[in-house]
Amino acid sequence: MRPVRRESGAPLAVVGRGGTMTAGLLRRLTGCPVEELTPCQAALAAPADNRYRAVIVENFEPRDHRTLSCCAAARWALAPRADVTVVALDDAEGRRLATALPGQVYAYSDGRPQANLTAKNVRLWDDRLEFDALTDGELLRVRLPLEDRPRLYDCLAALAGALALGVPLERAARLLAHRG
Repeated sequence: MRPVRRESGAPLAVVGRGGTMTAGLLRRLTGCPVEELTPCQAALAAPADNRYRAVIVENFEPRDHRTLSCCAAARWALAPRADVTVVALDDAEGRRLATALPGQVYAYSDGRPQANLTAKNVRLWDDRLEFDALTDGELLRVRLPLEDRPRLYDCLAALAGALALGVPLERAARLLAHRG
């Protein structure tokens, strides 16, 4: 998928628990306003005329695989109102959405080469998290200081969101690594 280049005043939407690392990182990487929604708010309460430049859904928690998670339901509800939906291919629900909406999804993964952004050679050191960020045309070693705990998926979701909006990989990785 090509990055979304439309300029609009529309915010980004992060669906998750609220006050998340992903939302904070997206603000830093993109400079865009970020609206944080719980799955319930996203699926039921968000006005139908709200548009989003991108929807990033945190679906990092273990769940019952026999049912559709709340985050997956929110992702399906918001996808028609977004220029791009950012999904993890490491999650079966993310793979299902990417297959159903080709060209409207920017995918990331910890190792799946089909993703638009793939983390390879992930290493956890005493003071940092490192991985190779691989896109269709770039490869860059990303070094991130450890926060309270390693958060690879939060960082990948934010990095993928920024790349989907056209932020260059080198700039996004530099901003991601910068504390503050």
